[in-house]
Amino acid sequence: MSRILAALAAAALLGGAMPVVASPPAGAAPLVYNFRIQMERGEIYNPWTRSNDPVELRSFVGTGTRPGDLIGPEIRVRPGQKLKINLDNRLPACPQGPGAPACFNDTNLHTHGLWISPSGQSDNVMVSIRPGEQFQYDYDVPTDHPAGTFWYHPHNHGSGNVQISSGMAGPLIVSGDRAPTLTRPGDIDILLRDRFGRFTERTLLFQQIDYGCFGADGKLKAVFDKGLPVRPWTCDAGDIGRMDSDDQDWGWRFSGRFPSINGQVQPVLKGAVAGRFERWRLISGTTGEGVRISFYRLAADAPDLRAVPAAEQDAWRERYCQGEPLPMWHIASDGLTRPQMRETREGIVFAGERADFLTRFPAAGRYCVVNVSRTPSTAKPTNPSKMLSMVEVGESTAAPETADPATLLRDQLVAAAEQVLSGDGQADIRQAVIASLKDGLKTPAFAWHHAVSDDEVGEVREFLFSELDTARGPLFHINGRSFDHERIDLTLPLGGVEEWRVTSVSGGHAFHVHVNPFQVLAVLDHEDRPVTDPASPAYDPDYAGVAGQWRDSLYLKEGLHAVFRTRFERFTGDFMLHCHILFHGDHGMTQHVRIIDPAHPEAAEAPAHHH
Repeated sequence: MSRILAALAAAALLGGAMPVVASPPAGAAPLVYNFRIQMERGEIYNPWTRSNDPVELRSFVGTGTRPGDLIGPEIRVRPGQKLKINLDNRLPACPQGPGAPACFNDTNLHTHGLWISPSGQSDNVMVSIRPGEQFQYDYDVPTDHPAGTFWYHPHNHGSGNVQISSGMAGPLIVSGDRAPTLTRPGDIDILLRDRFGRFTERTLLFQQIDYGCFGADGKLKAVFDKGLPVRPWTCDAGDIGRMDSDDQDWGWRFSGRFPSINGQVQPVLKGAVAGRFERWRLISGTTGEGVRISFYRLAADAPDLRAVPAAEQDAWRERYCQGEPLPMWHIASDGLTRPQMRETREGIVFAGERADFLTRFPAAGRYCVVNVSRTPSTAKPTNPSKMLSMVEVGESTAAPETADPATLLRDQLVAAAEQVLSGDGQADIRQAVIASLKDGLKTPAFAWHHAVSDDEVGEVREFLFSELDTARGPLFHINGRSFDHERIDLTLPLGGVEEWRVTSVSGGHAFHVHVNPFQVLAVLDHEDRPVTDPASPAYDPDYAGVAGQWRDSLYLKEGLHAVFRTRFERFTGDFMLHCHILFHGDHGMTQHVRIIDPAHPEAAEAPAHHH
C-alpha cells in the first residue's frame, strides 16, 4: 500500500490536477464501498444441459454483494457527491520467473463514462494493484455532472479481458433531481420519478462470462472446427468453470452460449405492470458481442422456457414469440440524454455502450426479450436470434388506456412537467419544456452538451484501428503501433477542441475514450456514404439515431469510419483511448493520452504507470 501512495504522491506533484468542484449538497454523505477481489464460487445456468454449471471466478465481494453473485452491486451517486471505493486484492500471487504461466491477478478500477479526474486516487487506470495490496479510490463527482447510466469495471492493461469476462463489473447510476432553467439544463429523471405513479425503471447489465471447463491435462474441454468452437457448450458433471486464459475469448457467437443479465442466464424479469411505462437502462459489459433487444408478446400456451433445451429454443421462439416487436423510445446514449427521443423497435448496445429506453407492456402476461441476430450474408455462420429473458407483466388496477403508446407517453411526460415545474418563477421553462415535448418528444432542456461548431475546432487527427494475422498471432494496432505503457501517444491541451476521424481498417472495433465524451458528426462507409441515414443505400440499422449524438463509446464495423468532435474540459492527467473489445485492447489496440495545462507544461512529467 505504501508503494502505491508514494507513487501517487509523486504523480500529484508532477501532473494531473484534481478537479475543482463545489461542495456536495447538504446532507449528501460520501458513499463508501469496500470490495475484496477474490475467487468466488457461483453457478451459471446452461440452456444446453438445462442445469447450472458451477464456476469459480474473480469477483467483487463486499458492500452490496451476496454469496455467489457474478456481478458487482449497483452504485447510485448524485452530482456533487463523493464516492469512495476501497479495493483489497486477495487474488493469488502470480508465479514468477522464466516460463511462468500468464497471470491476470493485478487489477484496478475504471468508472466507465464518468466525467471526473483521471489522476491521483480518482479514475486513475495507471494504478496497478497487485495481489496482497489495497487501494482507495476517491471520486469527486462534479456538481454539473450529467445524470445518467454508467458502469464500473477493472482496467489493468493486459488483465481487463480475463477479469471482466469473469463478471467483474457493475452498474453505476448518477441520479439527479435538478430542474432545468432557461440558462442551464436539468435532469430527465425529474419527469420519470415513480412518485407520480407513471414510470418505474430497471437496470440490465449484459455480460459474456467466458468460463471454461478444463481436463486433467489442463486443456480446455471443447470441440473445435477450424479453430472455432462447435455447439453445444457443455461442461461435464463435477467440472468447475474458470476464466484463466485469454485463449478462452474465442468465437462466443459460434459456441451457442448465452449472455447473462445481471449475472443470470435467461432470468425471468418481474415487477412490470400492464400499461405502465418503464425506463430500461441497458449496459453492455460484453467483451465483444453486441446486444440488440426486442420485445414480443409470448403466447399464453407457450411451455416454460426452462423446459426447452437450447437446441429447440429457436423453433420455440419463432412459434410462441408473436406479433410485431413493441415500440420503445430511446432517451439517452452512454449516460447522456438525447435532445429528442427516438421511437424504435430495437434497443442496441455494443461493447462498452449504454442506452436508456422507455417501453410499455400493453397487457398482462409474459413477454419475450429477444436478442436479434443481424449478420451479413458474407459473414461466417453465427448465432441466430435467441431468447435473453422473459418479462412477467401483472394486471393493472387502472382503467386500460386506449390511445396509441406515443400519445400516452407524450401526455404523461407533459403531465409530469406541469407538476415538477410548477414553482414560482418556473412558468417560462415549464412552457418551453412542454412545447418541446409536444413537438416530437424533444428534450433539449435535459441535454448537457451542445454541438461543437466549425470555428471551435483546432486540430484534426486520424486514428486507424487495424488487426493483422501473423505467424506470431494477431496484432492489434492504432495508427500502426501497439500499446506501450511508457510511451505517451497523444498530448492534448486543456481547453482544446479537436475533430477526430476514426477508421476500422480491418475487423470491427469498439472505440472508447475516457473522461471527455465526443459528438458523432457522421458514420460513413468506404464510399463515404452515411450508414446512419435510412435514405442512404449504405444504411445500417445498427447506427440508427447515432448522428449528432454525444457518446463515449461507438462500435465501428470493418471498413467504416466516423467523424467525432470533442472538448478537453476541466481535467488534466493520463488516461486511455482504446478498443473496448477487450482482447483487442489488452493486446495492443490502446493509446496513452495525456491532457496538460498549457500554462504549466512542466506538469506533464508524471510517471506513465505505477504500483
